[in-house]
Amino acid sequence: FWYEDQLPKSDIFSEALYTFDIGQNDLANGFRKLPMHQVPAIIPDVLAQFSYTIQ
Repeated sequence: FWYEDQLPKSDIFSEALYTFDIGQNDLANGFRKLPMHQVPAIIPDVLAQFSYTIQ
């Protein structure tokens, strides 16, 4: 791929800290559609999906 030379080597990549824009507006809109007591219950599932996607 054209971007392979732009990525850090795997040993450096594994030691770095990365941030991702996760679409806060999308999350907020999704949470608004739920009763307040259900929001904390779905947060672990949301985080698990982020983790799966990044891996």
